[in-house]
Amino acid sequence: MHVVVIGAGIMGVSTAHFLQTHSIDVTVVERESAPAEGASYGNGGYLQSSVPDPWNAPGAFSMFVNAWSNYLTGRGDRSAFSVVTMAIPGLLSWGLEFLSNSDEKTFLNSLAINRDLAQYTKEVLGALSESEQLNYSQSAKGSLVIFRDMASMAAYETLVSKTESSGTKRTLLDPGQLIATESSLASIAPELVGAVHLTDDHSGNSHQYCQGLEAITRERGAQYYYNTQVQKICPVSQKIELQLDAGKLMADAVVVAAGVHSKPLVKPLGIRLPVVPAKGYSISIPMTHWEKRPKHVIVDMGIHAGLNPLGENLRVAGTAEFCGLRRGTSSKRIEYLIDLARQILPDMQKIDIKDIDPWSGFRPLTTDGLPIIGETGVKNVYLITGHGGLGWTQGTGSAKALADKIAGVQSEFELEKYSLGRFR
Repeated sequence: MHVVVIGAGIMGVSTAHFLQTHSIDVTVVERESAPAEGASYGNGGYLQSSVPDPWNAPGAFSMFVNAWSNYLTGRGDRSAFSVVTMAIPGLLSWGLEFLSNSDEKTFLNSLAINRDLAQYTKEVLGALSESEQLNYSQSAKGSLVIFRDMASMAAYETLVSKTESSGTKRTLLDPGQLIATESSLASIAPELVGAVHLTDDHSGNSHQYCQGLEAITRERGAQYYYNTQVQKICPVSQKIELQLDAGKLMADAVVVAAGVHSKPLVKPLGIRLPVVPAKGYSISIPMTHWEKRPKHVIVDMGIHAGLNPLGENLRVAGTAEFCGLRRGTSSKRIEYLIDLARQILPDMQKIDIKDIDPWSGFRPLTTDGLPIIGETGVKNVYLITGHGGLGWTQGTGSAKALADKIAGVQSEFELEKYSLGRFR
């Protein structure tokens, strides 16, 4: 059996690996010049297996209104959320469906379903990392969700408590206990009321992960075509023909793992993907000479920002923008992310902006906050996309479950709740 995977990010490379474990021949086609150059390159690096909350939370309408206001008033590049006016027409039908899924009952249901996949991914990724001796600056120290007011902390504790029956492990920390756990926060201790330590959370550099796993799969026979775009997917009898910008490929099946670019690829097949791009941003700051390095993932709920020590670099993430597929990262956005980092770590050493690695990428966001994994209704065409901001959190488990399904073996994880069919 020969399967073509479109996309060489977390989903694509992981799917290629697990297909190989079933002795399936794999070819990966990628529009960029190397693995993980898109949404998998500079995400926050935070695998939030404890509370992987979706974006369709109660209050989503106000969030979008405020995000549009941020753009109209010129504060788009210095705000947590922004909606560009030109993107609104493309968001209307998607947005109505998204808002209809933003009631508390649907939100909590999506949270539970996301958590199941996140927990499975943690198991799969751990086993894969050990068996293949992968090194991607991984850490299992957990995450610290810090708060600057009691109301926000109480609301988050209530949310976390709803996942405790599923096994979420948490420790509540007062400011003194927090500083004892993470001394890098000592300078802002007077501003904090406490934290929730999610001890099961972990972190890692997904770009390094993809590079390492790509090398392994390539050594085992997988073929990679970079700088190559798929123009059309054509079912031909019992096969799939892919028309590329540089020729054709024939396969027994195709897995579309192209993130937001999956939508136009499958549209000619009559497949509707309720996915829009949510542009995320991050910066990576070298910590080579820092004396007070953070040791944990730190999520500041007051300023909507997160810090993550990944090896010798500090990953700073914390903004999102709905702007269609407009590329690029403004200097104002980089300055804003530096400001956010300084609000959490005011003692940071002086930063030379030339040393910073800025990133922006498009995260595929569905209308119900759940990914789309599995069959499409078109024979031998499969999807693995729509993970939004949880691609790293859920990617490896998603890939294994899909590869098992394609191989026709009994999967450890049921994909029915993540199927495209739920939108019909």
